[in-house]
Amino acid sequence: MTKRTNTIMILIISVLLALAVVSIGTTAAIWTSSAPGSGNTVAPATDSPENWNVWAKYFGGEIIDENLHTARLTVFHSDSYGLNLETVIIPNIISIDGKDYKVVEIGNQIFADATLKQLPVKVYISPEVKHISAMAFSNLPNLTKVVFGVDENGQGANCVLDDFTFMMCAELSTVITNGRSVTDTANLPITAAGLAFMGCASNLTIIENL
Repeated sequence: MTKRTNTIMILIISVLLALAVVSIGTTAAIWTSSAPGSGNTVAPATDSPENWNVWAKYFGGEIIDENLHTARLTVFHSDSYGLNLETVIIPNIISIDGKDYKVVEIGNQIFADATLKQLPVKVYISPEVKHISAMAFSNLPNLTKVVFGVDENGQGANCVLDDFTFMMCAELSTVITNGRSVTDTANLPITAAGLAFMGCASNLTIIENL
């Protein structure tokens, strides 16, 4: 290999490394944990959501039943908003073609975005959700807590989890159902050993009520 070829190879490698560093730096800047004075954009979320629809603009979906005005979430729009995620709230309502639809399902792998995998800590499932598809939340290594939310009257829909819904969420250790009926595909109450939680934390605990 000539000296010129060596130089070209070194330049190419240097450029690739520089691009990698820039990419990593950008991701970290967007998805780092929110801390006072961090200067990052904080997502509109709290540990006790007062308005389930505060996150509606970050989701897209498809209509399930036009007459019943029900929809399924199919995508999470994240990067365009530069969100600083410590919490993700599933909305009760999303808008499709200018009309509002009640969110009753969460689709397959809507959180497959690579950058989203770096931070999400807590996920709140809105009271109207009745079905969560296989692998909807799979492979989110920093997901630690899932809360099935209830409305102002303490009520929430019965919810069925497909197999592998939270597969390989290695840090997921707490699931709170808040008295809601949350079952597997065989209509049995979920357990930490169930297929929905394959590959989750070994100390995963299912809490019915706080």
